[in-house]
Amino acid sequence: MIVDPAGITAELGDRLHQHFTTGQIVELALDVMKWSYQKVTVALGTDREIVPGQLTPLRFDDDGNWIRPT
Repeated sequence: MIVDPAGITAELGDRLHQHFTTGQIVELALDVMKWSYQKVTVALGTDREIVPGQLTPLRFDDDGNWIRPT
């Protein structure tokens, strides 16, 4: 979806609808897009490392919301 939106075929749509409602498919697509926002900052070299040279673990609160690292 991110790299090749034209690759989403009618067949794939049919397969998705066997398991998900239209609303659920939209929600899944938006979630994928949300987590891909950092590609722009990485490509531009403006992505700030929290701890230089280390990956920062993802943390979520009890409601499933992402906790921004400080």
